[in-house]
Amino acid sequence: MAMNSRTASPWWASLIFAVGLLFIFVSERLVTTSPDIRMAMTGFGLLVVLAITGARAWATFGSRGARRRVERVLLGFHLLTLAALLVYLFSTSWGQSLFGVSKESAPRWSGGLMAIYTVMFLCSTVPVLMVELSLGVALRDGFDVRSDTDDLSVEIFRVREMAWSGLTIALAASFLMATCGVAKERNAQRDVSYFKTSSPGESTKNVLLQSSEPIKVNLFFPEGSEVKTQIRGYFDTLAAATNKLEVYERDRLRDGQLAQKYKVAKEGIVVMSRGEGDAEKSFTFEVDTDIDKARRATGKLRNLDREVNALLMKLARDKRKAYITSGHGELNHPESVPSGVLVPVRRTTVLRKELGDLNYEVKDLTVADLSKDVPADAALVIVLRPTLLFTTQEFAALDRYLQKGGKLLYAIDPIGEQSMGPLEARIGVKAIPDGRLTDDLNHYVVRNNNTDRRYTGSTQYAAHATTTSMARDKIAFLIDAAALEDAPFGPGGQPTRTVVLRSLDSSYLDLNDNFEMDGAEKKQKWNLIYAVEGPKLDDKDGGKDGFRAMVFSDAELFADYDAMNARAANPVMYGRGMFKDVVKWLGGEESFVGEAVSEEDKAIHRTKGQDQKWFLLTMIGAPLVVLAVGLFFTLRRRSRGSKKELVTT
Repeated sequence: MAMNSRTASPWWASLIFAVGLLFIFVSERLVTTSPDIRMAMTGFGLLVVLAITGARAWATFGSRGARRRVERVLLGFHLLTLAALLVYLFSTSWGQSLFGVSKESAPRWSGGLMAIYTVMFLCSTVPVLMVELSLGVALRDGFDVRSDTDDLSVEIFRVREMAWSGLTIALAASFLMATCGVAKERNAQRDVSYFKTSSPGESTKNVLLQSSEPIKVNLFFPEGSEVKTQIRGYFDTLAAATNKLEVYERDRLRDGQLAQKYKVAKEGIVVMSRGEGDAEKSFTFEVDTDIDKARRATGKLRNLDREVNALLMKLARDKRKAYITSGHGELNHPESVPSGVLVPVRRTTVLRKELGDLNYEVKDLTVADLSKDVPADAALVIVLRPTLLFTTQEFAALDRYLQKGGKLLYAIDPIGEQSMGPLEARIGVKAIPDGRLTDDLNHYVVRNNNTDRRYTGSTQYAAHATTTSMARDKIAFLIDAAALEDAPFGPGGQPTRTVVLRSLDSSYLDLNDNFEMDGAEKKQKWNLIYAVEGPKLDDKDGGKDGFRAMVFSDAELFADYDAMNARAANPVMYGRGMFKDVVKWLGGEESFVGEAVSEEDKAIHRTKGQDQKWFLLTMIGAPLVVLAVGLFFTLRRRSRGSKKELVTT
């Protein structure tokens, strides 16, 4: 005699129901770039779900007793799933238009409904899974609505218990999801570890505040990414401080058209854009989605503000051109150094990169070009330690450039040609021809001999836009610098001349190159860096601002070399942001000046005098403190012991 089915519906009905839901999920979540395929898959999945729900209803009303109660439980959860799909429909753009949801309210509307239908899905699918696992597949091959089955074989109580257990699990998961959502909305962060994502710096805020229109930021990161949380916190802080930033979290697959527009092919991409349509400008950068990799020194989180600052400079204005002279044995063109002149070979790749970050296109200004004139599109001209003197025609071209309101950065060096020709009268600055800056007390220890005295340190900054970032680090180190002094101005208006950095009064110019102070040498403060601003031009020249010039007594500051800490670039100019401050001031963008925050490890710089103090404190001072404390407690204990003996006696 054949045994009757234990339930009125087969086990595979729930499986087909799950397949229908899978089709809906894939089409709505992943297939976003092909509307026809998406519609077909969603329609097929919905048809399957409705068909199984209808079959479940027929089995429920066609059966009797305990089997009917089992089917009624499963039917109830299927109907809850359909209700969840209906709520999802209301969260789409069609549902928003149906209820008249405004564009401003759309994110909250869709976010609230997403929480509701997610909870409904969990509460309708998890209990069905638990019930099906408890019933198994035995004697459940097909639909059977016969009413002569023994109620004792159905196990209705077990079914109900499993359904309640599944519902409990679903509600617990929903509670955790709600808790995470509230925590995310509150956005309360407590960082007690060593790692810290860089916060928005003053320079980044200033650049953003000067933008004529808001900047849009699209974050393409996977859901639940900790890296996204760190980056979102940075941009939220920047948006709150400036009101010029719009931040959006994007899904690369769901927002397929937007990802295709910005050529986003993987997760971990940040897209920053300004403008609309054909006038839109956009730039991207990548952050590793692995938090352990992103937080390392080579990752982007520690230097996130620098990355954002560089892109904002490119978005804030059009690209400019910076020309660097070549062909005179300059620091940037060692091939042209004349034979017999011994100069260390240095590279200037970091300088070019920094200019690129400031949205400058870097070009070489050759001898042939400079002999004619400075190009009309030159926003900045840079001269780095020429070892050959410029010709009369070349000096004249640079002088004409300044007369028209040009911007010049000129770095001399004791081992190069220190004369600036007629430019000295134009900007009122010249090099002291003899001697190299030396300091026998405040210098950086490199080789532990007298040659270290040429690595001089200084804290004598002037209050100027070009020293905004560097002055925060208190001390600057120069490598074998010369010294500058005032020169008489030529005919014309009087420029504004500012010494932005002087040496300490413990330094002197070594005239005989023996690393000792002797003879006529004397210790005093020497001028090291000048900032000069020319008078406003006449109305016939457009009435624009006059020239701006920066003169440095140490060209090594601009090289990819740092004997002080063996890094790739000099920290005074690059690591501490002075170079960018200088270029911003020269370009008339001092409103952009400020610090770009970095949380990477910073090298500790100390002079020889400071090293001596620390040596005495650690080797002599600390043991003396320990000895004094020990003597105090020993004598105190002996004193108490003597008093007790006297009392006893």
